[in-house]
Amino acid sequence: MQRPAILSLVQRVSRRTLGLGLVALLTLTVGYVGQGSWGVGVATPSAVGAIVTDVVGGAGSRKPVRATISLAVTNVGTDQIRVLGPDSNGSGTDVLALTPSDLLVGPRVIGRVDADVELDCDLPGPLRMPDLRLEFRDGARRALSIGGSAMLLEACSRAAPSVRPLVAAIEPPPPATTGTPPTDDARLAVRLSSPTGRRLDVRAIRAGGAVLAMSTPVTIAGKVSAVVQLTAPKTCPMQWQVAGIPSALTVDVDQEAPLGSGRTAGSVAESGATLRLRLGPDLTSWLLDTSCAAAS
Repeated sequence: MQRPAILSLVQRVSRRTLGLGLVALLTLTVGYVGQGSWGVGVATPSAVGAIVTDVVGGAGSRKPVRATISLAVTNVGTDQIRVLGPDSNGSGTDVLALTPSDLLVGPRVIGRVDADVELDCDLPGPLRMPDLRLEFRDGARRALSIGGSAMLLEACSRAAPSVRPLVAAIEPPPPATTGTPPTDDARLAVRLSSPTGRRLDVRAIRAGGAVLAMSTPVTIAGKVSAVVQLTAPKTCPMQWQVAGIPSALTVDVDQEAPLGSGRTAGSVAESGATLRLRLGPDLTSWLLDTSCAAAS
């Protein structure tokens, strides 16, 4: 069922609002920490932070996967800084170009830069953007780490199935056993797996913006799949009645954080990714038979 243009617009606005919220949180965090460690307000290097705000591209069978990554660079210091491209690759990430290639960010300003990247989505380890380079007014330079690298998985989720971080399939019900009374269990069993063996923690599953309750927390580790039992909303959400019954799931995941840059073994990435997993008409039929049975 085709989604109306208004829903796509709402989704884009919601995504941009989330990105701005992350930038605001980063600004407050950098400002608070920077006052003690970087000397905000005195003639010392500026307090600067950077975070991924959006990921575009990734569709198709090309390897490595190409995508455009939008970054927000927040300067909470008192001096203008210059942002330059990295001098090495990240974890599974190669930055081909920055737009603009030479970004000046004034004091108390948020700068925007887009990175054209290639991603090795078939790697089982976490993806991580490489550090950018900062140049200060006195010529000093230092590395600028980028937060939110988990969002790179969103590009991989649009690529060929063999390199996607997560795939889903509806689990067929077990065969009925003679003498076993029928159950009224209206839950949907979905099998989740990672073709690349990537470790992912599933935080939430939604359909068309409505949360589908999970039976238990789910972690995908290596090539071992996991089955999650989903419960539909008790009533048919208004957004489904306006935009149509969903045929895909949106799954919020966290990837294991890479080591280095202050991270320790077992730590979690500072933000996650939202992956879209298409299940097709079987998901639509289940939602019609459960949540929207009274509305149809």
